[in-house]
Amino acid sequence: MTNPKVLVVGGGIGGMTAALVLARFGAEVDIVERNRRLGGHAAEFACKALEACVKCGACLVAETLEAAATHPRISAYTDSRVEAITSGDRFAYTLRKTPGTAIRGEADAVVIAAGFGTFDPSTKPYGYGRFPNIITNLDLERMLRANVKAVRPSDGGAPKRMAFIQCVGSRDAKLGHLWCSQFCCGAALRAARLIRRRQPQTDITIFFIDIQTFGRDFESFYRESQREIRFIRAIPGDAFQVEDSGIRLSYMDDSSRQSREEVFDLVVLSTGMVPPEGLAQTADDLGLALAPSGYVAAQAHRGVFAAGAVRGPMRIEETIADARHTACQVLAFLGIKGGSPEPLVVERRTIVSHLVAPGRG
Repeated sequence: MTNPKVLVVGGGIGGMTAALVLARFGAEVDIVERNRRLGGHAAEFACKALEACVKCGACLVAETLEAAATHPRISAYTDSRVEAITSGDRFAYTLRKTPGTAIRGEADAVVIAAGFGTFDPSTKPYGYGRFPNIITNLDLERMLRANVKAVRPSDGGAPKRMAFIQCVGSRDAKLGHLWCSQFCCGAALRAARLIRRRQPQTDITIFFIDIQTFGRDFESFYRESQREIRFIRAIPGDAFQVEDSGIRLSYMDDSSRQSREEVFDLVVLSTGMVPPEGLAQTADDLGLALAPSGYVAAQAHRGVFAAGAVRGPMRIEETIADARHTACQVLAFLGIKGGSPEPLVVERRTIVSHLVAPGRG
């Protein structure tokens, strides 16, 4: 097939990675992103390097974003949506820029890489949205990017006592969210250690169900974290604002089986992943089946492919690997064969991608 065209729905790390692989094999790619910029949620993550890189993945997003934005075979449509799409010999679609005119170009394959949504914690009894010093993990990421340090939104002061509450909206049978969101534990531990190094006067407590492993160096990283951070195996049931906009948390102590209360200056809710808005309609339009969880159940169906967190919660590095795998499937579907692609940026240095052309094994 000459000059094949691929539509990628979603401009996060998964969509950009898939687009880069496809473009480097010669495909023309349209990336459609509903937000005003590419990068998705991961573009808001702060680098959490200490003495050395802690593999949080934040730098991968910036490098992939630059590569995707400058590649001559990739056209990015931000602040846009796929308004209509039909399949025949090719996929015909209409892009609607918000606000603006409609754009109509065709594609030979479609990749759904719409990423994930985040759980709304205002439905939990923690006072998010009412108490200024209760924030989410993504709020904290933006804060660390903008201010370098953690501060209390109520007055801009440095917190002396800080708490993370894990699994807010994840692993919750009442919500029907039985999945682990994968990235929350790693993000909380890395952020907590970064804050401790930059603000050593801050005491940090992490409330958790259990700590999910991440990366090959997890055990040593966790042991080091335990020397700097207090871990409590309990999830607070309530939060109340007290004097000076402090937050009182009540929880059941696992060892004594007694109810306890503590006051913190800043509380971070580690909110979990949920399927992105509009995924059900997009999947229905294109014939992709959804699992009971609301995520895409299959990776491919008649020229339509799914990549990244639309298939279930994934960390950044897992999303990148999944997007590469999906891109290989798309290339095989398009009948594109040949040599290895151009080097793909996957770390702070440029290394040769592990991808091989379809059919070469």
